[in-house]
Amino acid sequence: MPDITVLGALRARLSRPITPRNIPSDGEDALLARVLITSWSLATGRTLRSDVPPQQLTEDELIAFWADD
Repeated sequence: MPDITVLGALRARLSRPITPRNIPSDGEDALLARVLITSWSLATGRTLRSDVPPQQLTEDELIAFWADD
């Protein structure tokens, strides 16, 4: 029996495996990264430097931001 993913009160669709044609695009990856960073910032009060993109931050900066107390 296939998995059912509920999209709303009256809609559902069959789930499907990720294949090359439905892998998230770079835009979706950037949006997901922004959501995760924003959520973690709100939860912890920590922020990342805004003068460089996240992929250019140092390892120490990323560890300090993402480390769980």
